[in-house]
Amino acid sequence: MSYHWHKRRGLSNLILTVLEKRSHMTGAQIIREIEKITQGLWRPSPGAVYPALDKMESEGLIKVAKVEGAQKFYEITDEGRKLLTPLGSVEVSLKDLEYNVRFILDNWDILTPDLKERLRQIHRELGERL
Repeated sequence: MSYHWHKRRGLSNLILTVLEKRSHMTGAQIIREIEKITQGLWRPSPGAVYPALDKMESEGLIKVAKVEGAQKFYEITDEGRKLLTPLGSVEVSLKDLEYNVRFILDNWDILTPDLKERLRQIHRELGERL
């Protein structure tokens, strides 16, 4: 579950990066641009991209700039641009951390003693800085 969540987050970041460079792109154009950026190593499926676009629009990270027939053309918002800054990266990392902590706590009973000790060490290090 966590892997797929991180993969979606990576897709969102790629979409923001693409729209930062060139606005007014359709989902199909975004897919092709991501394939180009990754030098053909990854071509996200429409089944991954369009739900990500819907979610990002509902979060205010992108918006529909115009509609031509059945095609929507997307552009990045100021809120989306913030996530591309170093501070935005910290905010994204904090959201990721919150998700992961909740996931770990929900699965605490099945963690091995070694994993629990690693978590205790992380807790101690955080405690020293907070």
